[in-house]
Amino acid sequence: MRRYPRPRDIVDLAALARTLELGGIYNSAKLVRAVLDRELLRLADARRPAAGEDAAVALEEMAERAARDGEADLAAALGAAADAVRRDASLLLVDAPPVFVCRSCGELALGTLPERCPRCETPALVYREHLATWFLEPMTAPEALAALEAGRVGVAAAIVGRSDEALARRPRPAEWSARETLEHLTFTEGLLTERMRRMLNDADPDLVASAAWAAPGGDDSTTATADPASVLLSRFGERREATLAILRTLDDAGWERPGRHPEWGKVSVRSQAAYFARHQASHMAQLVAAADGRVPGEAR
Repeated sequence: MRRYPRPRDIVDLAALARTLELGGIYNSAKLVRAVLDRELLRLADARRPAAGEDAAVALEEMAERAARDGEADLAAALGAAADAVRRDASLLLVDAPPVFVCRSCGELALGTLPERCPRCETPALVYREHLATWFLEPMTAPEALAALEAGRVGVAAAIVGRSDEALARRPRPAEWSARETLEHLTFTEGLLTERMRRMLNDADPDLVASAAWAAPGGDDSTTATADPASVLLSRFGERREATLAILRTLDDAGWERPGRHPEWGKVSVRSQAAYFARHQASHMAQLVAAADGRVPGEAR
C-alpha cells in the first residue's frame, strides 16, 4: 500500500531544509528539498480537489483570504482563476501576471519585480519567478532538438506491433486509449509547427492560445477523428519530421525568433520547441501503459 505523507511531515521537511540552507549546508538542504518535493507531490495527489466546482470554490476561498490580508492584486488574480475554472477556459496572462516570491522571506510580488523586497530589503536577484508550467523551464536549442528527435522514436516504439483495435481500447472508462493519446500528440505537433512558422516568418506575432491539454476534439481549432492509430502514427511522424526539418536549419538567431502568447507572454522558437518536447514527455507513460491495456503504475 502506498504511504502518503502527513501535512505535518511536509512542514517538518520544509523547516529542516530551511535550517540547512540558512546554515550554509547547501548539499544537505538539496537532499531534503528533493524529498520535500516528492512528498509534497504525493500528498497533493492524495488530497487534490476534484476538477471544476470544487477547485473553483477553493480558489475563491484563497481570494477571500488574500483580500482580508490586504493583497488586492492577488485576490483579483485568484478570483479570475476561479472564474476560468468554472468556464473551463485558460487563464490569460493579463489576468494572471508574472508572480515572484522572495527566497529570503517569502514576500510575493505580482506583475512587476521590485528593486528590493519591501519586507526584508534583499535585492530583486533573490526573487524566484514561478512559471505557469514546468514545460516553460529553460532548455538549450540542442537539448530541445534532441528531445524532439527522441520523442518521434519513442512514440513509434510504444505502439509497434499493436493492432488498431487494441490501441483503441481504453484501459479504464475515464482514461484515454493509446489511440486518443496519439491523436492528442498529433494535434499538438501541428500547433508547434504552425507557431514556429509564424515566428520565423512574421515579426513578433501574436500566437493563438490553443489548449494543448484538451482532450481530443475538445479544442475549437481541432476535431476528433475516426482515424485508427496506424494512420495517426504516420501523421504524427510526418508532422514531427516537418518540425525537425525546420529546426535543423536554424542558426542561433532563428532559435530565438520571438512571438507573444496570451498565456505565457514572450516566447521564442526555442522555448516553444522545449515546451512541446516536455508536453510529449508528460504523455509518454500514459501512451506506453495504454498500449499495454493498463494505466501508469499498474503491473504489466
